Amino acid sequence: MKQILVIAGLLFGYWGAFAQLTVTRGPYLQRPTDSGMIIRWRTDAAGDSKVSYGTSPSALNQVASLASAVTDHRVEITGLQPNTTYYYRIESNNQVLAGGDSLHRFHTAPIPGTVQPIRAWVIGDFGKASQGQQDVRDSYLNFEADTHTDLWLWLGDNVYENGTDQEYTDKVFHPVYGYPTIFPRLPFLPTPGNHDYLSIQPPTSNINPGQHSGPYYEMVDVPFNGELGGTPSGMPAFYSYDWGNAHFVSANSEIGTLFGSANDWIGVYPLFNIFASPFSSSPFTQWLHNDLGSTDKRWKIVYFHQPPYTDGSHESGTFWEVYMEAMKKNIIPILEQYDVDLVLCGHSHVYERSFLIKGHYDDPNTWNAATMLVDGRSGTDSLGEAYVKDYSVTNGTDGTVYAVVGNSGSKDDNPNLQYPAHYFGEGCDTCYGSMVLDIHGDTLRGRYLRANGQIGDDFTILKRNGPTMAEDVSEIGSLSVSPNPTQGSFSVMLGLVRPCTVSLSFSDLEGRDLGVIKQFVGMQGNQTVQAEFPAQLASGTYMLHVRAGDSKQNVKVVLRR
Repeated sequence: MKQILVIAGLLFGYWGAFAQLTVTRGPYLQRPTDSGMIIRWRTDAAGDSKVSYGTSPSALNQVASLASAVTDHRVEITGLQPNTTYYYRIESNNQVLAGGDSLHRFHTAPIPGTVQPIRAWVIGDFGKASQGQQDVRDSYLNFEADTHTDLWLWLGDNVYENGTDQEYTDKVFHPVYGYPTIFPRLPFLPTPGNHDYLSIQPPTSNINPGQHSGPYYEMVDVPFNGELGGTPSGMPAFYSYDWGNAHFVSANSEIGTLFGSANDWIGVYPLFNIFASPFSSSPFTQWLHNDLGSTDKRWKIVYFHQPPYTDGSHESGTFWEVYMEAMKKNIIPILEQYDVDLVLCGHSHVYERSFLIKGHYDDPNTWNAATMLVDGRSGTDSLGEAYVKDYSVTNGTDGTVYAVVGNSGSKDDNPNLQYPAHYFGEGCDTCYGSMVLDIHGDTLRGRYLRANGQIGDDFTILKRNGPTMAEDVSEIGSLSVSPNPTQGSFSVMLGLVRPCTVSLSFSDLEGRDLGVIKQFVGMQGNQTVQAEFPAQLASGTYMLHVRAGDSKQNVKVVLRR
């Protein structure tokens, strides 16, 4: 009898070694560096892990493997050349599962500091297995064409509703709803959102962020120990990395708690409990100071989930949005202190983008254009209105652009987008989109790519060594509008540095020109000018363009007939 059992066991093992495995997740790429890459995949049964790779799909003559039988496979490849394309094939139990073709490839990072084109695709609030999610994906594939994409940034709420492992499989790695032609070739560097965190730490929990675990963290391998530059954080909850001459920070807006201060690393607790001591610092804020204060890269981009400024499906200033308010009050001042150029967020299911601004750390009604608006133009380079920053200035006075990209699979049918610091916003029952971020040398360009393939917003930041464009040519010292909202008539309070010709014109939020409504010669100093909306314009939000000499600033004005 014992011999029969032994033979049966051998046969079972023999058969198991040759049973056909099926890939249920991936392959996908993690932790890109200038000398390595991690390749991960999941199978329906256990097997060993093998990756064959090389610089040609027909010459995969190098191998990295692990003998242990697992269903979640993770193979780290090291010793690669910087800025080089490699092709790969994955195998388990002597079975080729995927690869050996042009789709299964990766490109190693350039040596940090190298000046070369960088492209990142940015999506937020996407994992819903929706038609909108598919349309956003396909619009980027069409837009990308043959241009190489380096990075894929996830802005949180990467899956709905509860951040479970099965939801990631069904809604993010799904062959129809997900990204089957993107995962094998483009590494993603994510930040978590509140829905991801429902399977990690609900707001009522009180766990040290260094001990946070769950499906999101089990899925990713991020460079939190400085593998790609940046200051090591020692934990996957937040991290930084360098890509070329840009420094990226994946912050975390979810490492707060409603109960207790010791593990509240962003300052949520004092906003929830008025008797709590004010927030001062945490291991997270100390790391931010160290990281942003030590980088020498030309560009600084920070991303996290809950936005400081939004008027979409979530609204800044509402008393229950304590996580959003904590990021605005406690984290944004640190980012601006170190002259961060661009902040990207999700959470609100719309697209929004600010002017170049600084110093706005409180509710929307505290917005003061005279002190907080660095450049009130469109930021559109083709109009000659790109934002210009002096890269020798590092004290935050040059301003930051803030964008919300929370509609890459989610939507807000009827948002009331009137945030005063924003130049552009869009949300509706069909308004899905993503951001394309291009950096090269002293130029950063962000474009809002709608799901239908149109560009809805286009802004550029230029870096110069010397006074900014606004300092060089600005004739506008101050600008405000009252009343706002208005029923038609309003006053423009304008402060001019020198006498010059002034024109007032309107456009809608789509950028369509609605004509000049007033033109006059302005005197030096403060003056008030009366203006009127054209009678044919319906209620809505419009952009008032004030041009004085060679300077231009914009103000959102709400018309309520």
